[in-house]
Amino acid sequence: MTTADSSTAIDLGRLEQLADIMLPAAHGMPSASEVGAVGSYLDEVLGWRGDLREPLVRAVAALDSASFTIDRLAAYLQEDEEAYVALTTAVAACYYLCPVVRDRIGYPGQVAKTYDPFAYTEWVADGLLDPVVERGPIWREAPA
Repeated sequence: MTTADSSTAIDLGRLEQLADIMLPAAHGMPSASEVGAVGSYLDEVLGWRGDLREPLVRAVAALDSASFTIDRLAAYLQEDEEAYVALTTAVAACYYLCPVVRDRIGYPGQVAKTYDPFAYTEWVADGLLDPVVERGPIWREAPA
C-alpha cells in the first residue's frame, strides 16, 4: 500500500491489476505493470493532484480486479464519476510519466523552443489574418 493514513491508503497491487486491464500491452506498447507505472509514479501524481487520493481509494476499493473489464469501467462512470475520473487520470498520468512509454511514443518531455517574432508562418503570409487586421481591434468592456 502507498504511504498515507489508513483511511486514504491505496492498495497498489489491486490498482496495478486495474491499470493492466485499462492499459494492456498492445501495438508495441507495454502494459502498465510492465513499466511499473503505478508503483513508480503514483506518489508523484498524488503529490501534484492530492484531490485524487480519496476518490481513487474509493475506486480501488469498489472495483474487483478479478472481474474488472473495460465495460465495467464505463459503467463505473455512471456510478461514481469523481472516482472514475480519479482512477483514469491517475493511471494515465502514471503510465505516461514512464520514460519507456514516453520514448515509445516519441515524446521527449517539455522542450524549450525559441520564438522569432519576425518569422511568419505560411498561413500568415497567405493572408489568412488579413480580414482581422483590416477589421481593426474590437473588444467588450469587462464587467465591473
